[in-house]
Amino acid sequence: MLKRMLILAGAVAAAAAICGPAVAQSKFPDHPVKLVVPFPPGGGADILARLVGQKLNERWGQPVVVESKPGNAGIVGSNEVGRSKPDGYTLVMAASGAIVASNINQLTPIALVSTPPYMLAVHDSMPVKTVQEFIAYLKQNPGKVNFGSSGIGSASHLAADLFMRMTGTEMVHVPYKGIGQAINDLVGNKVSVMFGPPQALLPQAEAKTVKILGITSKTKSKVFPDLPTVAETVPGYEAVGWYGVLGPNGIPDPVVTEISAGVNAALADPVIAERLTAMGAAATPGTPGDFKAFLDADIAKWNALLEKLPK
Repeated sequence: MLKRMLILAGAVAAAAAICGPAVAQSKFPDHPVKLVVPFPPGGGADILARLVGQKLNERWGQPVVVESKPGNAGIVGSNEVGRSKPDGYTLVMAASGAIVASNINQLTPIALVSTPPYMLAVHDSMPVKTVQEFIAYLKQNPGKVNFGSSGIGSASHLAADLFMRMTGTEMVHVPYKGIGQAINDLVGNKVSVMFGPPQALLPQAEAKTVKILGITSKTKSKVFPDLPTVAETVPGYEAVGWYGVLGPNGIPDPVVTEISAGVNAALADPVIAERLTAMGAAATPGTPGDFKAFLDADIAKWNALLEKLPK
């Protein structure tokens, strides 16, 4: 009898060891997920967060709540996510400039969403039609033209600063808390120039309030084959933006894998792929490792330029 009891107890213990973790670990996600956009509403990150968030909602059967947390070119919201509980329920749809050397170690890259070129746009009233004419205008009016950005150290700021350094021109920087606010003032002619994402600038170009002079990729865009590159006039110029999903360090690997798979599945959806392409922000799917390698290279590229900016 004692032997039978010991055998039975051992079997129960073995079953508990096998089943226990499966019972203890519920399927991710089992409640709403928060997707922070570290910029004001209306910008490229906000648009992409809502597109991807809707598809994740459908995949998971749980709400994906998009929440705006702007400040310091996206760093405030990104840092807040970096300090959150590492369970996968608080994520950030970050963009160029929001993830830098000072906070990259707090965050886990999960899924790269898109790497669109920026566009060089000017207010419709500016008397230029090409990048060459724009450079000539700046040299005739040094320090008299304002350019808007989504904040100091943001991609839109760095793209303009790189342009000025490579062309020997001078503009006055007007930083905002997000691209949406900067574009509003570009449309209102409170600033005259902006380097910004296609999905935020194209509607204004179609409305004839701004003119697109060129794109900032090294080679011509497949989405906008008729649009010249800035590099055709300024050899070697390149300033490509990015959008991607990150979470705090320490998220369990299976959860990272599921979020990455969910984002990639969203990007593969024909409706989203078509929408992204129409906005000039073609999908860039990949693994978390791919995104980490991309971020390391991007941060290294811009770090030297950041160090040269006025403090």
